[in-house]
Amino acid sequence: MKKQYIKMNNNDEHLSLGNLFRIIKDSSKNKLSALQSELFCILFDLEGINDTTVNNYCVGCRSIGGEYKQIYLNKEKRYHKEKDEFTDNIIGILSIIDGVVYNGYTNAIDFINESDTALNLAKKLYNLAKNDKQIINEFTNKLYMLITDNKIYDCLVEELLFIVLNKKQPVYEDELKKEVFENVLNDTSISSIDLQEYLSLKLREGINFDYSMKKLADNGNAYANFEIGCNEYYGYVTGEPRYDKAYIYLEKAALCNHAGANYMIGNMFIRGLLGGKSNEELESGYNYLLKSYELGNVAACNLIGNMYLNGIYPLEKNEEEAIKFYEKASNNDYAFAINNLGKIKENKGDIKGAFDLYKKSADLGESWACNKVGEYYRLGKVTKNMSLAFLYYNKALESNYKTLCYYAYYNLAKHFYLTGYDKVVLNKDEAKAIEYFTKASNNGILEATIELFKINAKKYLFFRDSHTYNEIGRLKKMIEGHHDYNKNIGEELEITINELVEKREMDMSSLENLEWEIME
Repeated sequence: MKKQYIKMNNNDEHLSLGNLFRIIKDSSKNKLSALQSELFCILFDLEGINDTTVNNYCVGCRSIGGEYKQIYLNKEKRYHKEKDEFTDNIIGILSIIDGVVYNGYTNAIDFINESDTALNLAKKLYNLAKNDKQIINEFTNKLYMLITDNKIYDCLVEELLFIVLNKKQPVYEDELKKEVFENVLNDTSISSIDLQEYLSLKLREGINFDYSMKKLADNGNAYANFEIGCNEYYGYVTGEPRYDKAYIYLEKAALCNHAGANYMIGNMFIRGLLGGKSNEELESGYNYLLKSYELGNVAACNLIGNMYLNGIYPLEKNEEEAIKFYEKASNNDYAFAINNLGKIKENKGDIKGAFDLYKKSADLGESWACNKVGEYYRLGKVTKNMSLAFLYYNKALESNYKTLCYYAYYNLAKHFYLTGYDKVVLNKDEAKAIEYFTKASNNGILEATIELFKINAKKYLFFRDSHTYNEIGRLKKMIEGHHDYNKNIGEELEITINELVEKREMDMSSLENLEWEIME
């Protein structure tokens, strides 16, 4: 069967010559001037080139010829000695995009670094690099840092060198999957056979799955050790977490440079789940996180940002460094990092900037952000829209229970079902409100417990039954025992009790058990 090559000039999945030409043409003010042959001559310092040759290179059905690669090998050598080696090539590209002939600049590198056109081109090529499964994280991280440091010229040079010298073409569909696995495993000591054995067990094993996974882990399979370690961490084995057991399995995977295992161990040390947060243990945790980050784990990138933000040993408090790590993680759509950037903006009073970030995270399905966006819409912090508030509160409930924001249950109950709201919840639904308050209360939302207390107090006025009375007492204990309980809450709830006493709907003698404890 004939191999099918992947076209490399009509997608966003390859940092290729064809996609470079497509982006330049799409960005050009005069599309007719952005001819492939002209661009090719600018890139390779040529006087002329055959159109068919250029087309074959751009489509990706031919590898770039050795004579053209040699031109770039020579240019790369000169570039390391004379930084301005590629300035004519890049300024030529900018001239085509802007429709202006640029020349005569005394410092061409500064001109390129200050050019918005150059910046946009560098970013678009960087986005291609992120999507290219043949590119390792180390290279994309390098491009990101160059853009962040405003070294646009150097970034474009790195992108051009990769396109000409390192991008494999043609790329065949039947070979791409193998290359993807090889790139994933590139920085590890994990073999493709380990991955094959693990996937085979996951897809085929039945009743003996746990035994077989344990056996695979004992034989040194990094993926099996990681899975068992995670199961111990989340308490799936015995019903409660066993962090010491989790560490034993995760450490075996971490020694094989498994990025996730390094993150999990680092996370346990930083949170004090392993050890007692001594400086030595915190430093050990940071080293695991740093290794995980170097292996491309975005969760580790975010947690290092948290360490900088809070000044957790061995890092000193540094908000600027925290933001850099959050931005790196958010560029990979890591919702928690996007949330953290939003919180920083919100704390600085940039409500619009914070909302944009929260909404980006919410649209990725992150529950806390969905609830936050719902709050912004309900309170009109950016624009008031109760229908969208209701939508995002409900979207928050679609999350995995481990990351679900239970405040969304409270907000739906309090602001919609308890009272009803025109065009969203037409009629009040107290049963639904109580159901949602209960879910929120059972998961630590103090405000929901207070609402349930008030609802039951009103209910007792009508029925005066022992069940409701006992429920009031139970909720009272929950409120007093909550870590956010304070004097103001105590006074508010004491008023509710006194109202019942004044209406003589409660027995004064029995009320002694409900005297409210006021915190000083």
